[in-house]
Amino acid sequence: MAWHDNQNEAADENFLNIIHHAALEPTKKYTEPQTTSQEIGWMTQPLIRVDRTDRRLHYHRQKTEITVYMETAWKLKEQSVNLQ
Repeated sequence: MAWHDNQNEAADENFLNIIHHAALEPTKKYTEPQTTSQEIGWMTQPLIRVDRTDRRLHYHRQKTEITVYMETAWKLKEQSVNLQ
């Protein structure tokens, strides 16, 4: 642990730029993957636009009488098993 005067601030700025550049994720450092392992997950943008109203791709959970009944029956069964 030594105390140094910051006489050469340009070198310090250059050093900080190098350190900050090294800390970036690979997609910000390079235009294309550098290894074959980087090819997996390189393109992080979705291929299609996400539209939650499109019923072909998004199925919302719906409860009917039978699903409510079976959910209640399952909970009662689990509680009785856990109490024994």
